[in-house]
Amino acid sequence: MGHRELIESLRKDGEEIINRLWSGVKAEADKINAEASLKIEEARENFRRDREIAVKRQEESILSGAKKRANRIKLSAEKALSERLFPFAVSHLRELRNDGYEEVFASLVKELPDAIWKDARVNPLDMSIAREHFPDSNVIPDDSISGGLEVIRGDGKISIANTFEKRLEKAWEDILPVIIREIYKEVSV
Repeated sequence: MGHRELIESLRKDGEEIINRLWSGVKAEADKINAEASLKIEEARENFRRDREIAVKRQEESILSGAKKRANRIKLSAEKALSERLFPFAVSHLRELRNDGYEEVFASLVKELPDAIWKDARVNPLDMSIAREHFPDSNVIPDDSISGGLEVIRGDGKISIANTFEKRLEKAWEDILPVIIREIYKEVSV
């Protein structure tokens, strides 16, 4: 083998070695690029998922705050409405005196326990019927009572208010939700 042939053989072997090395480097680079692409895609997916979770949490927080604020406003409005409606309802209690009031008064008297009542406070229009039911009592006119009566025992230890106002006051927390529901129905139509 001659010098040229030797060089040619070495060149050929060198090219093969270079091609094999280059193929190996290229395969390793492709593998590294594929792994890097996979890691980038995983990072993007993790970021997307984390961002979606963060956005969802933020949305929930904002909606929860808005709901709480709306509930506070609603409760405040209902309280203001109650404060306006109660005096309005009280002002209409006198209408309950119209038909059959003497029977109503008598039934309110029957609800009282048996006792000797020193004083009986009633609406000025009820003086005569109160004297019929409480002949031995001091019957006192009271303009603040629209109907019914308030009695005080002789020793002053027992006082019972069985007036329209007191009955409305006791029933108000049951009546108010019904009124408010009806108002909501009217408003939402």
